[in-house]
Amino acid sequence: MIRSEKPSDINAICEVTKAAFKHHSFRHRTEHFIIRDLRNAGGLALSLVKEVDGQIVGHIAFSLVTVSDGTTSWYSLGPVSVRPDFQGQQIGSALVNSGLARLRSMGAKGCVLVGLPTYYHRFGFGNHPELIHEDAPREIFGARPLSGKIPKGTVEFHPAFKQLSVTEKDAVSDAIIDFEIGGIKADLTDPAIESLIEKGILIRMSDAHVMLRPSALAVYDSYFGRVAQFRADEMSRVHKNPILAAVTSGAFT
Repeated sequence: MIRSEKPSDINAICEVTKAAFKHHSFRHRTEHFIIRDLRNAGGLALSLVKEVDGQIVGHIAFSLVTVSDGTTSWYSLGPVSVRPDFQGQQIGSALVNSGLARLRSMGAKGCVLVGLPTYYHRFGFGNHPELIHEDAPREIFGARPLSGKIPKGTVEFHPAFKQLSVTEKDAVSDAIIDFEIGGIKADLTDPAIESLIEKGILIRMSDAHVMLRPSALAVYDSYFGRVAQFRADEMSRVHKNPILAAVTSGAFT
């Protein structure tokens, strides 16, 4: 049975999503946070679950997108998750088809996604040069019209897709506290550090050191971005002042 989510499903949806992405790269292991943030922000336009013998084994989310040409009623598909022990049983396909059918009944004009074209082509998603998403390579950004034509412009997903995970926020906090002009030493095997480097928030330097980029951080979290920029400005001011630099280095203790 595929049905709309209920409040009592929230924990089960979270667990299914975490299990489905457990063995993916770190940047795909935060999908349950995206669903949570979409729900909390009122951005979860459609949330369906697949139930088998009273257990939730699959989930799919849809959220509204904005298009720069002013086109309305377009949605994004994802995340879509299936519990590992139920994968290979066409549950994901059933969720996608059911979701698209419900979107059409809601008056949706189309749907976009970021995903493997070899998988999503079967559902009618294709690459259209006139419609782009700047945060993803063109090859993996697909669109499917449900009524009317393909818009011409740039697609922006809901802000929940640019939230930082709890572990990333912890790593950013440490980077802000330990901020140094020459960069701070980081564990490059830490998945959170790896993800922050991939997002351009941390820049990898030599000898396992990284540099914080407040401007990139502000894209994901404006508050952390402002704090990081203030910290960077203060540290820069101190390092340019020989007396302050001597004080902070402990020369006068």
